[in-house]
Amino acid sequence: MTLRILPFIPALATLASACAFSVEADIPEVQITQRGLRMPGVPKAKLAGDVSVSSSFTFSSSNTAWAKSMNSRVFVRQVEVTATGGLDNLDFIKAAHLTMADSEDSGKSTELVSYDQCDGAPSSSVINVSMPKPIDITPLWSAAKTVIELQMAGRLPEEDWAVDVVLKLNGEITYKF
Repeated sequence: MTLRILPFIPALATLASACAFSVEADIPEVQITQRGLRMPGVPKAKLAGDVSVSSSFTFSSSNTAWAKSMNSRVFVRQVEVTATGGLDNLDFIKAAHLTMADSEDSGKSTELVSYDQCDGAPSSSVINVSMPKPIDITPLWSAAKTVIELQMAGRLPEEDWAVDVVLKLNGEITYKF
């Protein structure tokens, strides 16, 4: 898993060294990327019809420590799931759901994506879902461990397969001296 932050940190450091009492900034883009998320194959899938499988990954507070020391708000604005590992496309996916949860508090859970394939959708190796209104994940972002679970349904491959999952985030931070 990689975490990419636009190079705003040097600007914050410069502002922090000035005699200011607080710093506020909009963070235009942060990405959480999980490469090669393994999805289990379904033996005899052609006979089974539409079935569902899920897989998950975790990120910990050590990945997001920079945001915890500041008063931050974090929003998911887009999710991309891309076929990898020899898959040409994700045309076999009829539905997908992506949830984010605090591993220690089952009450803190948010559905980020609820995707249903449209009839006649063009062939694609990417499922790209943009949120009409960004989803506030601040409480989950602050959790010690956050679990992101991807569930996919359709006429799935018999062999294990993999996808890359990218969560595109933005946010606001305030740091007071």
